[in-house]
Amino acid sequence: MFGQKIKGFDRTDAVLTGVETRTSSPLRIDRDEQLQSPNLRGLYPGGEGAGYAGGILSAAVDGIKLGEALAKQLMQNPSHPS
Repeated sequence: MFGQKIKGFDRTDAVLTGVETRTSSPLRIDRDEQLQSPNLRGLYPGGEGAGYAGGILSAAVDGIKLGEALAKQLMQNPSHPS
């Protein structure tokens, strides 16, 4: 439905589609010392929507941290990322 309203939203070559909102999250999604969700391994909650940032710059920094955490996990166990 969004693809009909917003051209390109539902691109077939997209790996992940995220939305931008004008609201902040009133909650924080838990993550452990590896920055993964303790309830769903392989999920790295981050940024403003997950309650770990308060703006675009801090969300970008949190994204870098999550990317590093994922890379570290993949380096330690390349056959099983979670």
